[in-house]
Amino acid sequence: MKKNVINIPANSNEINLYCFIGEALLKTQMVEQALSHSITLKMNPTETKERTDEFLKQNQSYTLGHAIKIAIKEELYDLSLKDELNVFLQQRNWLVHKVICGNEEDLNARNIGEELFHKIKAISDKAESIQRVIEYDLIDFCSSKGKDMTGIIALLKLQEQGRRIRK
Repeated sequence: MKKNVINIPANSNEINLYCFIGEALLKTQMVEQALSHSITLKMNPTETKERTDEFLKQNQSYTLGHAIKIAIKEELYDLSLKDELNVFLQQRNWLVHKVICGNEEDLNARNIGEELFHKIKAISDKAESIQRVIEYDLIDFCSSKGKDMTGIIALLKLQEQGRRIRK
């Protein structure tokens, strides 16, 4: 016997949840990209641009956990950033693997609490903060190698003001 299936559209709370999760995941991927670029440059400081680009192409898909392991093993960052990355990894793992655990009843009832939104938004905010720290760390590294980073710093300042930058 065939059962009737009714499609129930998402309510505004569910749509907001999907948007919050999407934002947090995209910002986490931006951290992964920042780490991949930083690791590539720091591990290949004397290589040509072509060889560095090839290394990046091969290693650009580091997951957050893998990138953090490399960064720690190679001692690429100071202790505070390493600690911050490890804490963030736990938050990211909760988002990806356990956001439903403990929230099943609310999600099934389509009643999503503010606490869950705040926790996910905090992960987005932390990802954005860590990305900036990695970017400025990389700027410092490149400057220490004699590169003029004033143009890059100016672009980052514009981004921090909420301006979109196009190539």
